[in-house]
Amino acid sequence: MKRIFIFLTLFLFTTSISYSQISDRKNNESTYLFGARPEAGNYAFYFGVTPADIEDIWLNTDWEESGIPLLNIKYYYTDQFVVKAGMQVSKKKRTMEGNLPGYQSDNESGGLLGYSSYKHAEIDESWGISMGAEQHFNLSNIIDVYLGVNGNLGYERSVRVDNISYHTGDYSNNEGSSFGLTYGLETIIGSNFFIADLPLAIGLETGFVAKNYGANKFKNEWSEKIGDVSNSGTYFSSLIDDFQDFNNSIDNLSNNNDFSELKARRFDIIPLTRVTFTYYFKR
Repeated sequence: MKRIFIFLTLFLFTTSISYSQISDRKNNESTYLFGARPEAGNYAFYFGVTPADIEDIWLNTDWEESGIPLLNIKYYYTDQFVVKAGMQVSKKKRTMEGNLPGYQSDNESGGLLGYSSYKHAEIDESWGISMGAEQHFNLSNIIDVYLGVNGNLGYERSVRVDNISYHTGDYSNNEGSSFGLTYGLETIIGSNFFIADLPLAIGLETGFVAKNYGANKFKNEWSEKIGDVSNSGTYFSSLIDDFQDFNNSIDNLSNNNDFSELKARRFDIIPLTRVTFTYYFKR
């Protein structure tokens, strides 16, 4: 994701040097393909970044991240009505894996040996496509205000691995995964501020998103060997944070919150804020 933003910075810098325009206004006895305010038939590339994206990109250094923020291509069907389609991809992971020399404890405690190897992995990824429309209000060549709606469809996937091997030959493995489709609807009000005569705008969108989350539970596969005894099984655990108090109450009663069967659903209506960068062009 960081590489995408480096590319975007270079892209904006290169474009700013050109002093291009979108409209057919004449400046210095020359007609340019670009101009300040887009018109019917124009296109636009759009990047949208939420505060959560900014936190992941610049503030959270614990994860290795890749992907792109919300990227749309817009088409101005009329001067004020815009249709758009786009995508958003995100993947972050962190892993730790290695071998250990182990240790020999005293004989009274059973002569236990330490870890032989350890592997821990956390992977979260999401992918989505969106389609929408915007109604713009013809205010000026400096500011552009619009109302919009976006529909989106995608998936979310997570993996958790926690595997331990001992020098005695014993082991304890636990590998969990979740996968689910997501879909939702956004309603937004946005504003663009055009940058001089450049085909660029910086904007802000705010509104609400109604979203259904499909990946609400982990399916955990575990296996272990202790001495001559081997066991394995499957259990489910909830991924919904709002159920934390309920999970704690289960812990107090049964010392675990592992389910043999589990149905977990989540549908939220949450506020949305997004900083936008738009580059306009003609086909």
